[in-house]
Amino acid sequence: TLVWQVEFSPFHEHWVAVGTAQYFGIIGNGQTVVMELLPDGSLATMRSFDTQDGVYDVAWSETHPNQLVAACANGHLKLFDVTTSDNFPIQSFAEHTNEVSGVNWGLVDRTSFVSASWDHTIKLWHPQHPASMQTLRGHTGPVYNAVWSAVEASHVASCSGDGSVRLWDLKTPGRPVCDIAAHAHEVTALDWNKYNPTQVVSGSVDTSLKVWVRTWHAPVQACLVWMDIVDCPCIPTLDVFVELQAD
Repeated sequence: TLVWQVEFSPFHEHWVAVGTAQYFGIIGNGQTVVMELLPDGSLATMRSFDTQDGVYDVAWSETHPNQLVAACANGHLKLFDVTTSDNFPIQSFAEHTNEVSGVNWGLVDRTSFVSASWDHTIKLWHPQHPASMQTLRGHTGPVYNAVWSAVEASHVASCSGDGSVRLWDLKTPGRPVCDIAAHAHEVTALDWNKYNPTQVVSGSVDTSLKVWVRTWHAPVQACLVWMDIVDCPCIPTLDVFVELQAD
């Protein structure tokens, strides 16, 4: 079993959500596991939810302390509640036609979440409605992640296998407000600087990390690493970022 994603709860400081998949996520089942970090540093499983396919990403609700959404390899998203007595999701979302590789909850209005899929689309969802509220189209390759701005409620950035990073305004969803030819190869990782609404960092399988700011036409900082980059979360208080690499 492979761990694809780990997320701390925004409400319970010792709760951790884990998304897993069998056989590198290519075939087999998956699990969404909620664990508690104990005082001695060990982890205890609180709940686990089985899925028919691998879980590529997980995101905690920003409004409900007991709920989280899982992004699955069959194109579905599952909303789970850790207080239920069974292992079934309380809501399912089944519009994507290919793997869902990223899911992120809104950080400003906190009422909705976005998903990124290998079907080249990004979708906006409300947890109480199984039908999406918006679909963003424009990428010509798999979309690996879509991340909300921590300052602007309607701004979402995305990264794709087409080598681009795009900025979307959900108030005008027809086309991206900014389209950057960011890397020579697939862009697999992306994050906003939580305290700088003009700054985004992207990471690619070409082993480069780039920081984009203001006009977004050229990176203000770039560096090379030695392995494929799978995630690059910002650490805003330090004004740095961390790259996570594939072994």
